[in-house]
Amino acid sequence: GLFQRAAELSPYFLDAVFALKDAPGITDIRGYGLIAGFDLEPGKTPAARGAALQKKMFANGLHVKCTGDAAIIAPPFVAERKHIDQIVDIVRKSMKEI
Repeated sequence: GLFQRAAELSPYFLDAVFALKDAPGITDIRGYGLIAGFDLEPGKTPAARGAALQKKMFANGLHVKCTGDAAIIAPPFVAERKHIDQIVDIVRKSMKEI
């Protein structure tokens, strides 16, 4: 039932991720199902902010793939709402810290 579970969790996940639109430094958000991505305002050099964000999120307890100045969030299909809340909270906190 993992695919059904993921389909049921998707609206909650996407709402939570799109709520990051007011986070400092996030310029674009997109997502489908249980995968989402967001772009960062560019830093002084290409990918500098993405690298800084990836390190900061890892230090704050979340591993998210950053490619250049874009980040990809893809929680496992066994995730629960509380995990989605933790992910979004860590992203928001980390964005404020970089």
